[in-house]
Amino acid sequence: MNKKHYIWMPLIGFDKDQPDKGVDQYIKSAGFTPKGVSVFLFHSDIVNQHEGMDREFVLHPDNCSYYGAPRNEFKERQDWTNYDLRTLAHSLSDKNIEAYLGIMGVYLENTRHYEWESDHPELLSIGVNGKMNLNVLKRFKDGTYYEDFFAEKIEKTLLDYGFAGLHVSDFFCPPEHSISNGDFSSDLIDQFVNHSKVELPESIKSRLGFDEQSDIEERQKYIWTNLRREWIDFYGWRWESFWGKISSRLHAIGKKVMINNAWCSDPFEALYRYGIDYRRLYRAGVDILVAETVPTGSELLVPGRGSRFHQFMTMSQCMKAFCPEDTLLTLLGVKDCTEEWDILHHAPPRLEKDMYTLATLYVQNKDKFAPGTDGYMVTLGDGITEDEWTWIGERGKHAFEIYPKKVLAPTVIWSDNAHYALLDEYIKTRRPSLHKHIFDLKNADTTLGAVARIDDLENVDGTIFVPNFDLLLDDEKEKILSYNKGLVLCTAPAGFVEENPQIKCDICFEDTLAGYKLCAFAFNASNDNSSIISEVSKLFAEGEAPQIPEGNPKDWFDAPFFSVLLPFNPMSDAFIKSLALVLREASDNLFTSKAWILPVELENNVYRIYVFNLPNFYERYDIMCKKPLDKVVPVSKYPVMPPKFVVPPKPGELKLDGAKAESMKIGLASDEIPFGFVAKVPPGGVLVFDVTLR
Repeated sequence: MNKKHYIWMPLIGFDKDQPDKGVDQYIKSAGFTPKGVSVFLFHSDIVNQHEGMDREFVLHPDNCSYYGAPRNEFKERQDWTNYDLRTLAHSLSDKNIEAYLGIMGVYLENTRHYEWESDHPELLSIGVNGKMNLNVLKRFKDGTYYEDFFAEKIEKTLLDYGFAGLHVSDFFCPPEHSISNGDFSSDLIDQFVNHSKVELPESIKSRLGFDEQSDIEERQKYIWTNLRREWIDFYGWRWESFWGKISSRLHAIGKKVMINNAWCSDPFEALYRYGIDYRRLYRAGVDILVAETVPTGSELLVPGRGSRFHQFMTMSQCMKAFCPEDTLLTLLGVKDCTEEWDILHHAPPRLEKDMYTLATLYVQNKDKFAPGTDGYMVTLGDGITEDEWTWIGERGKHAFEIYPKKVLAPTVIWSDNAHYALLDEYIKTRRPSLHKHIFDLKNADTTLGAVARIDDLENVDGTIFVPNFDLLLDDEKEKILSYNKGLVLCTAPAGFVEENPQIKCDICFEDTLAGYKLCAFAFNASNDNSSIISEVSKLFAEGEAPQIPEGNPKDWFDAPFFSVLLPFNPMSDAFIKSLALVLREASDNLFTSKAWILPVELENNVYRIYVFNLPNFYERYDIMCKKPLDKVVPVSKYPVMPPKFVVPPKPGELKLDGAKAESMKIGLASDEIPFGFVAKVPPGGVLVFDVTLR
């Protein structure tokens, strides 16, 4: 593992009884020196109640471990003092490790200690579900802002302890609830009115200063119905203002700011659901965003949610395409004994798949391909043995230290203008976002490759996919329509092609089964399209209409929590399968399979093939190539046996599938030339092969 990687670590993972607080021993066990460690002190009272270092005192239990948990796998919670913590921060710094002070914004109603918020209840969120956690955007009773208090406190805290920076996550930023159901207290409404210059009904204005539940509900209903866009814009400004103030203060003393992204949300969902604009946060001075790419832990912890694998993973790819020059980390969800999930021990093949997936979410920046992450943060880092760190490190080396020459899969085209233009469209129609297009297609086992900004289109080669083409600027549309280096597939509202006769299509179809009807059109197809068009017609003839909520889409329920999917006007299965069919059959694909694969070109005629398996059982897949193979070498630890080859059938013979190929002899007859091989993929896992062509 290299210096790009970080660890999120509660105090229970260190050892207060050692002179360096266990730093040397931890690095030895991990087998590498991370670039940074977020010391997860959890409760924000480590800052709010900080009074300096004149005396030694014992930290609160919920600073000494996550939620004050009594133990992890190896030891009981220790009673750390403020002096112990200072020594830890300096010990990490002595090893050239950036030590971040990590906090959340949870209020526990004095469960573990008497909390600072209990004396400042005006700072708690007041939403449709009553009082909640700390709202850092609010003001004290005297009208001063919490952010001014926090800026002074965090500066002193970091200096006194010797931390390199601040790391915040759940409930601090982002807040607990989405802004549709979040804080509608008099304070926030007053800030909203003063900034946005909106006019509220007299029934609401006359009750400002009173925060009965009926007041909260009336404000929420009126604003979300009539002033939704203004409310979102207000929050975008408010978060930028908050972090601009904190970042400026900390940068002045040489400290950094790191923030988790908005509850596993891609750039569009973050903007709509939480009023958080990732670009504005970076511009405000935030140094690092951390994408919460933890689908496996989330799914296994709450099985009823279904698989969110592609949704959570590809959000980071969209974030990096949106802000390519800014630093983005991704969470590697290994284990968390407090939340009681453990992928490392309970589902290691899926952890392996998580790692390789994070590493292959490529973004094309100009003419180069790189993973859509600048490094990952292991979460959480306590309770991992030396052998287990070796296991993680071996896979991390293969996963994150390869930069391909080319990604042999369709490229998704990102436009900042389309991203922002979608907001008003979504409010009116709930139209699917670019991210929604991506994870719906991936859920249908469709191979998609890098995401590239439309600014870099001249460097892109091969098939491109352009969701919501109509939202592009005119000059961006011209770029797409002039593209001649591969198949182009676009989506737009139904009727768009007929209204724009300059668009010449090889393939065009409409989602006749959906409520909100999109169309798809493709040009530069490399093959005869009659069979594709026929198959598309069959898919729609046999397809079913998706379930759609009743009423005006604008009035559809917006859930308060990220665990409930953002409501989109759904595309039909027939439409999604038709998009997948066009991408698969009308493109010039060197490698094909029924599996979800990602082929990338390395150097010297070598191709790396990632073969993924979502089902929780072993699955055999044929990986076929249009050119003859020379050798296939496993990169992953499994399989142990040499790969088995697949030979194309002779005229009149049946094609071998994986089950039959499994029984083939490993050696080939002298006149047989393999054009494929068999991958038997572990349950929920991944295999990686380096393939050399003849």
